[in-house]
Amino acid sequence: MHLRQKSSRYCSAVLFMAGVNCVFLLAAIITAEFQPGFEIWLASALVASLILHARAGFALTDAEQEIELLQRQTNKIQPISHKRITVPVVKLDSAKDFVAKDVDIKDAQMLALVKGAIENDRIDLYLQPIVSLPQRRQRYFEAFSRLRNEDGTILRPIHYLEAAERANRIGVIDNMILLRAVQALRNLGAENKHYRIFCNISPATIYDQDFFARFTDYLDVHSDMASRLVFEFTYPAVKLLTDRAERNLQAIAERGYAFSVDHISRLDHNWSALREKNFHYVKASSKLLLSASQGDAVSRARVASFKETLCDNDIDLIVEKVELEAHMPEILAMDIDFGQGALFGAPRPANVYIPPRIALAEAS
Repeated sequence: MHLRQKSSRYCSAVLFMAGVNCVFLLAAIITAEFQPGFEIWLASALVASLILHARAGFALTDAEQEIELLQRQTNKIQPISHKRITVPVVKLDSAKDFVAKDVDIKDAQMLALVKGAIENDRIDLYLQPIVSLPQRRQRYFEAFSRLRNEDGTILRPIHYLEAAERANRIGVIDNMILLRAVQALRNLGAENKHYRIFCNISPATIYDQDFFARFTDYLDVHSDMASRLVFEFTYPAVKLLTDRAERNLQAIAERGYAFSVDHISRLDHNWSALREKNFHYVKASSKLLLSASQGDAVSRARVASFKETLCDNDIDLIVEKVELEAHMPEILAMDIDFGQGALFGAPRPANVYIPPRIALAEAS
């Protein structure tokens, strides 16, 4: 049953109950034959009915906001027009299914699968932990999306993300991840407010003025999430932002949301300029840091200076793509704040890292 059908039936039932109570109360007042205790009971029932109706209204407002955001974005996904396309959906059992002679056909089929997954709620949120060092305690999570085909087959991100980029539809995937991350934060509840979720954002999302206006409205309604949601951008994307996109970033920052940057290739970027744009986190690959720290004393001093500059600008360093235990002594010697990678936990379905009991307690 669709959300609108469920909400309509629920609200109709509540209103019917309230109406019946009103009739009895009016009859009691007119006839003055009912006992006062019975009238009080009826009044209490009426108040309870109205409270239930109000709660339903607030819940449906939130749900409709999310549905509207998704609907406006999924409407933008249209298969690429090509006269040789006859079947928009293919079965994807292995990587070889993506190999096709005609790139347009492959992208059109993949985009059709993406749109179908979004419209039919076949979207799974995966989380990867970000741990504090050296304790290795889970502190934050990075959000990833996994789309499922009709037969339950998981669509590999490397394939549908590339198709979305070529079709200029990567913003749709970003928006989908954001909504799922918000849902995960709600499941965590206020008692776990120390957790944060990092969401990767492409410039396409910031450039889409129509979506951006609705998105900022959504952030205003859920302003309590400002300290729990971090928007992550690649460094090349940050360097290429236009003035309009910069203003949009500033609008998000003014609402209290922090930023993170990854895909850095050097240690000598202008970190103070990034901090002025509200970037509180920098992610550097373990390969980059380990390579930079090896060699002569000058190299090691450069890494130490990099870390000191970040500290002076109140920026936390996250070493990512940590896979081997053998690398940990060198990483810990650099006094790095946080770590992320397969060694600390691979991307898994959200319920692996967020206990179901938390979600149930929040829902109740």
